[in-house]
Amino acid sequence: MSAAIRVLATLADRFPDLPAADAAVSRIYDTRVELSIHDGLGQFEAWRAALGVAPAQVVRGTQCGGGPLMWLHADTIVDGVTIHLVGYGYVLADRADNPAEVA
Repeated sequence: MSAAIRVLATLADRFPDLPAADAAVSRIYDTRVELSIHDGLGQFEAWRAALGVAPAQVVRGTQCGGGPLMWLHADTIVDGVTIHLVGYGYVLADRADNPAEVA
């Protein structure tokens, strides 16, 4: 777990102005960190850009049954540690025809 914790510290030093994210270090996969953002997909986008993840690498999902919740996720490697970035947000009701426009 030391590599994952070291990468978390490095990210905090490199990107002090990025929005706060929940961070989880896996006890099973000791070289994996999950950063979860629950305050909107704009904050996910800030992290995605900072980590250099190409937009084409981002996977989008939506709530079953047509609900408004959507999420984005992508993986990248930082110093040998997999960073799994996840963001949650809502599709705006008046933008349902274009799910790329989210809150």
